Amino acid sequence: MNRTRIATGLIISGGWLALLLYGPFWLFWFSFLVLGALALNEYFAMTLASCSRRDKIIGTILGLLPLAAAYAGKPEAVSAGLFLSLFFLIVYCLSRYSELNNEQAEFSAYALMMRLGFGVFYVGFSFSHFTLLLTLSEGKQLLILLTVITVFSDSFAYYTGKMFGRHKMAPAISPGKTFEGLLGGVAGSILGALIVCIWFFPWYSLVKIAFLTVFLSLVGVMGDLTESMIKRTMGVKDSGHILPGHGGVLDRLDSLMIAAPVLFYLLDFGLLSL
Repeated sequence: MNRTRIATGLIISGGWLALLLYGPFWLFWFSFLVLGALALNEYFAMTLASCSRRDKIIGTILGLLPLAAAYAGKPEAVSAGLFLSLFFLIVYCLSRYSELNNEQAEFSAYALMMRLGFGVFYVGFSFSHFTLLLTLSEGKQLLILLTVITVFSDSFAYYTGKMFGRHKMAPAISPGKTFEGLLGGVAGSILGALIVCIWFFPWYSLVKIAFLTVFLSLVGVMGDLTESMIKRTMGVKDSGHILPGHGGVLDRLDSLMIAAPVLFYLLDFGLLSL
């Protein structure tokens, strides 16, 4: 399993770097549109397992609206896409109210709206920020840095936790995560970020990068725990099986998809300068 995981990770890393360094903007946007569709399908397969196929298709289409709007490269376009998703979501759930307002229905119209709506926000809106980050000055460097931070954090946390983990961090959500693993992950992410910056982005402030790395590592852990909470609640181990050794798209990007919006807004609102 470890060999499969490593091989898949290397292939993903190579493809990701090639896309960032050599791919045109439209290809990057389209790639995340496809990844978003896969992630939305995984999310609705978990949360709406007993619902009709129509509900899942509608949820996936609505979730892709903010992702599609990100092609404009403007946060307000993504916000407009998100509002359109909300508008049509309300229309759809109102149209289902009579059908779902009975004792035989597993979900009420409101419960269906909440699960669909969270998927649109959690996956569609979050994924759109990968494209928004790319539109910023030095967007490619920022995405490489963010990727290194989360990958090193996940890897160091995993192996540190296996070797030294004693104190459970969130046993009810993810029994395998420990505080020792968390510290190892933060240390590993700092190491990875500093190495990348020294070699490729020497104009960045290493002190600022170190503090930013700690913050984004913790945000990434929150993203990881969020998906773990969803999977535990739904009684599944992995969100999907498309990536051998890694599970699904959500399993691989759960940390990045929360850290990306945080980094984007820190920069977009002028709260951070590197």
